[in-house]
Amino acid sequence: MRTRSAFEDQFESRPLAARSLEGFAGTARATLSNRRFWRIQWVVAALVVLHYLFDYLNNRGAIPFSGFIFDAVLVVPAVLASAEFGVVGALVTSLGGSVLLLSVELFEIHTTHEVEAEWTILLVVILTASLVGWRDDRLHAQRELLELATESGEVAVWEYDAERNLMRRSKNHDALYGLTWQSPWRLETFLAATHPDDRASTAAALEQSLAPNGPDQYDYDVRVVWPDSTVHWLWVQGTVVRRDDTGRGTLVRGIDMVVTRRKEAELANHRLRMLYAALSECNQAVVYAHDEMDLFERIVEATVKVGTAQMAWVGVFDHPQRPARPVASAGPDATEFLAERRSIQSASSSAVWPASEAATSGEIVIRDLASDDVDELSRVGAAHGWRAVAALPISRRGSVVATLSLYSVEEEFFNEPLRPLFDEMVKDLSFALDLFEDRRLHQRAELALRRSEERFRGVVEQSVVGIYLARDGRFELGNSRAASMLGFDSVASMIGAREDAIPASNDERLGADPSYFVESEYERVVTVPRENGAVSHLWISSIPIAEHGSEAQLGIIDDVTALVERDILAATHFREINTLLHATVSMATSISEQRDPYTAGHQSRVAEIAARIGLALNLDADQIEGLRVAGQLHDIGKISIPAEILTRPGRLSDMERRLIQLHPQSGYDILCDIPFPWPVAQVALQHHERMDGSGYPQGLKGTDILFDARIVAVADVMEAMSSHRPYRASLGPETAIAEIESGAGSLYDADVAAQCVRLARLGELLP
Repeated sequence: MRTRSAFEDQFESRPLAARSLEGFAGTARATLSNRRFWRIQWVVAALVVLHYLFDYLNNRGAIPFSGFIFDAVLVVPAVLASAEFGVVGALVTSLGGSVLLLSVELFEIHTTHEVEAEWTILLVVILTASLVGWRDDRLHAQRELLELATESGEVAVWEYDAERNLMRRSKNHDALYGLTWQSPWRLETFLAATHPDDRASTAAALEQSLAPNGPDQYDYDVRVVWPDSTVHWLWVQGTVVRRDDTGRGTLVRGIDMVVTRRKEAELANHRLRMLYAALSECNQAVVYAHDEMDLFERIVEATVKVGTAQMAWVGVFDHPQRPARPVASAGPDATEFLAERRSIQSASSSAVWPASEAATSGEIVIRDLASDDVDELSRVGAAHGWRAVAALPISRRGSVVATLSLYSVEEEFFNEPLRPLFDEMVKDLSFALDLFEDRRLHQRAELALRRSEERFRGVVEQSVVGIYLARDGRFELGNSRAASMLGFDSVASMIGAREDAIPASNDERLGADPSYFVESEYERVVTVPRENGAVSHLWISSIPIAEHGSEAQLGIIDDVTALVERDILAATHFREINTLLHATVSMATSISEQRDPYTAGHQSRVAEIAARIGLALNLDADQIEGLRVAGQLHDIGKISIPAEILTRPGRLSDMERRLIQLHPQSGYDILCDIPFPWPVAQVALQHHERMDGSGYPQGLKGTDILFDARIVAVADVMEAMSSHRPYRASLGPETAIAEIESGAGSLYDADVAAQCVRLARLGELLP
């Protein structure tokens, strides 16, 4: 509802007389400023001059009644003025002429009868001019309103004379057809401007109305083609206003109204409704389809059923470089069209189809079809009556694998405003393909899992080892081998039994430390008594697993009785050999002690110091044991040196010193043929080597010296300087520590020296 302006409220609040006077004054000003109006006034003035002349002659008796005649003639200019300028112009003209006419009384003597007659004629003129002016003013206003309505509202009026085949129309009529004004306008002119597809129906509607006793009124929407080939919509309404004696219409009046925007909106809404319906059907197909082929069949049937397309087909791309292979289609002529398509493909490899274009670009392709198009596809489609095509790429896992092609009989049916809905449809279909792919992969995985489970069960049942699954301390699954080895009569009796039925103790023959047979915290060897008094040794490996949302224990059992018995025997032999080895070392030490009591005690103390340094360096137990043996035998070569040289006090000669320096080689020669599990002979050979190469007998440097020999070398110096000798008193531990600190890195290994010094200061090396 339009609101009134403040100006309108102010204007209409004034008295009616004031508003009328203002309107009259404005019209009078416009009239008086018009040049044509003053031309008419000159004509009136000329007539008045003639009236003076004839009135003079009349008074002389030359022309009787001349005054009355020319008074009446004044009606003509008054009516002309009123027809052009309305009632205001008529009144102004009549009053002006009257004043001029009556002024003759100032110069001529008239009888009373003449004066009354003149006044009567003038009054009639004024009244006639006023009536005519009011009528013409109203007709002029109506004509202006009609022209304004037709031109601004894109409406034209016309009248068709069927007898003469001639059409009269408003001046804006031809513009509605994109034409300049042309005359004459006949029925053929109208039909030529009509769209070719609408000519027959338009001519039939007019002919039906003009037929005898036909309908008096008709209306329809029609497309017209402008000279620039653009298409516009008109709403045409006609009324038969005259018929001949036979009842046939002879005169039709009507209007043409431009309804292009309304029609485009209707078509757009129609397309949207159909596409929304197709989208809804697409969603239902996604929900209810069993597989891809079922989905494609449902989609083409749905799009044709709801009217989105007159023909639809889906093509699958077996190879990216090959044309689509049709797998589903619907609509009339679909089979014939696809057959023609195959023929064109076989004859021409260069034909670019919307389906292939959409698959290559990954974008929706929209194209119009025309029978005169250079593209063979357009000609084939147009031959079937289709005018537009849209190709939608359908993806699986991001790659285009198929296209949905839609064909419509309406031109530009698939336009850009529909692209968002097409995009939505593409997303839904691609989502469905991804869903089917996930379902297919899931089914394949389930099948593989079932087969794997079957194979696993077969392997488990036929396995030579026992396998079980336990949860919350009870057996849930197991094979017959596990039940037998654990002493159960059957698998059924094993299921539900407590897991602690497995013995926790080891055979005491394994020794106090059963870890010799255990590889990790989840593995152990247990001993199970048998009915015949024998025992079985079982290796059990149990690891936690997540199974059905909770933790369970998966165990493997193997009978390792033979291995355990072998290991027990090997352990026994090892202990015996180790005892024999230590006895041999002790014997060698005893022999050395018989010749040189100081040397024998020295070797034992070096062995203990070397072992403690090795422990501080985080060496394993076996390597520490090797250091003990090597330390006890590192000076075994001194057996070859005369005792009087070893024990004689005082300075030795150069020859005696060189003789003593031969003891590492002599020790190596004694020990090299004994198969120690440690490098005892090499330690005896290298324990006088130094990091800078200043040692003997080989002058080795750095890492060329065996690490065990570097440890024994430091232990040897520490013990020798801290102990008494026949030829000197003890130098004391502090002197030994100072020697080792000063030689760290140059004479002795830096890490070994650091640990030796640390232990010595703590008092952990020497008693």
